[in-house]
Amino acid sequence: MSVGAAKAAEIAARVEAFVRDVVVPYENDPRRDGHGPSDELVAELREKARAAGVLTPHILPDGSHLSQRETATVLKASGLSPLGPVAVNTAAPDEGNMYLLGKVGSPEMKERFLKPMVEGRARSAFLMTEPAVEGGAGSDPSMMQTTAVQDGNHWVINGRKAFITGAQGAKVGIVMAKSADGACMFLVDLPNPAIRVRTQPKRRKIAMNPTPNIDR
Repeated sequence: MSVGAAKAAEIAARVEAFVRDVVVPYENDPRRDGHGPSDELVAELREKARAAGVLTPHILPDGSHLSQRETATVLKASGLSPLGPVAVNTAAPDEGNMYLLGKVGSPEMKERFLKPMVEGRARSAFLMTEPAVEGGAGSDPSMMQTTAVQDGNHWVINGRKAFITGAQGAKVGIVMAKSADGACMFLVDLPNPAIRVRTQPKRRKIAMNPTPNIDR
């Protein structure tokens, strides 16, 4: 759906004002480290974005999505701070996953998985990349080693994934696997007892600027 350049610019202007006035001062918050902001900080910022009417600005109240060009205009404004995208809920992989679910998800999928994401109360993780030492897939799904076999009305998925951004703490998972028909995706609730996180990089501190630079 397209709302037109003027409306998209108006949405982007409100997002930019919010990022500059509210989000930028949080850049030196100790709850942010080399892995990004803590869940506590994200929740705090999103409540402020919700109150300001700029949470998930690229998705309209009726559930429709801005056009690609209009979305880019809004995302550019949210990216004026490293914390901007998570504050207003335009960060990857959630932005793309919300778009995907909005386009092809069934009503049940949208209610169960998409709605909490649009409301900023759930994060998602895209489980595709596999360990290179095992010949697994990176960005090429034809190399997928994770298998999906149908067993009655269930699917049995087996495989190992690597470099899954935001897996810890995510509530919605999209798992890529290869069935007899080719590459496919499965929606799963997270955490899930069948999905085990073996290793996770240690969080590291980052150097904080003594004064935020808002002349962006």
